[in-house]
Amino acid sequence: MKKTPVAATALALTLLATACGGSGGSDGETTLRFAIWGSEERYEVVQAAVQAFMDDNPGIQVETTIAEYDPYWQRMNTEMAGGNAPDVFLMSDRHLREYTGRNVVMDLAPHVGEGVRTDDIIPQVMGLGTDGDHLWGLPMSQITITMPYNPQLWEEAGAEAPELGWTWDDYLEAAQLVSEHTDEEVYGASDFGGIESWFKIYLSQQGKSLYTEDGELGYTADDVAEWWEMATEFREAGATTPAEITNDTTAGSPMFQRHSASEFTPDSTFGPDHGEQFDGDFALAPLPQGDSLGLYAEPAMLISASARTSHEEESLALIDYIVNEPASAEALGMAFGLPANQTNREHISADLEGAWQQVYEYEELVGPELKEGPPAPPQGASALFDLFTAYYEDVMFDRADPEEQARAFYAEAEQVIADNQD
Repeated sequence: MKKTPVAATALALTLLATACGGSGGSDGETTLRFAIWGSEERYEVVQAAVQAFMDDNPGIQVETTIAEYDPYWQRMNTEMAGGNAPDVFLMSDRHLREYTGRNVVMDLAPHVGEGVRTDDIIPQVMGLGTDGDHLWGLPMSQITITMPYNPQLWEEAGAEAPELGWTWDDYLEAAQLVSEHTDEEVYGASDFGGIESWFKIYLSQQGKSLYTEDGELGYTADDVAEWWEMATEFREAGATTPAEITNDTTAGSPMFQRHSASEFTPDSTFGPDHGEQFDGDFALAPLPQGDSLGLYAEPAMLISASARTSHEEESLALIDYIVNEPASAEALGMAFGLPANQTNREHISADLEGAWQQVYEYEELVGPELKEGPPAPPQGASALFDLFTAYYEDVMFDRADPEEQARAFYAEAEQVIADNQD
């Protein structure tokens, strides 16, 4: 997409703002602040949807601001604490309970059917924002996890193409063949052991989860050890990238850097940029599975409103428009994944092509197997995501035994969750 001066300015300013929520303009218009995180490309597609909203609601102006993920939450913490939050903002699963616990997110439940519509939203993606009788945001989309891989390398190596029902043993065999075929210039797979999101799917395949409904850990130290031992088996067999390659993400993931021929990723992130990077030489496959596929239908994020906004009606109108209006769906396309609104999903499907068409077809393939997304994780979950990676790094570099490291991680994880309880 063309890079606009407005987008560049928004990125440079990140979330710089001083007004308490939106404001009333001097000409009688209402001005809302809408905060998002992500890339300049995300800003541009969101701004196109926002412009459609403003065209249809001439009495409302929207100031859209953007920052990268970590600076976004640093700014949100400051603004929330100071009573200075944006009127409307994107919300992640790992921060939701922290903010709802501080009573700074608007409960949309009383406004369903009036201020916001949910009838046409895919039920499986409503779980994240729903907590008892509360609704803390509408889902921006539906995503799941996929495995992009290089089919040419797999075929040359004599590896069978992955398909629904293949197993972790099948993955090990195929990845070894690719590594051997290239003399380890390209490994069959990126090391998956240090990413909690992939461990989450592994647990789901066995009927377990990262967290219980009560916000406790839903797995044991033995589960972590089993996962890290499997990852170690892959690495020692030459099937996955060695630690030095896995740890170097300065220029992107191992597959993005052409060091591996497969890896796991949310399907919403594997868009046109990745397609261009691989010259179209990729396909999307389901993950290897255990007792089940274990994949969830989840929203990439929620769109929520501040409980302290002075423009409640207008904020609700913006949220509803972004999620439910066809004009918004046309602007957003697949930038956040499949539209959460079923009608909008069908509306945009005919015009998809290239990588986005592959994502759509992948979702259609695995759709009947997808589980309803889990509820929001407890407070402290953000820290555990990073902690999981940090502990695995010592395993990956052979500085620690997988089982001993798993027990050390688990003990600290339990303490982090306990420390964050009310």
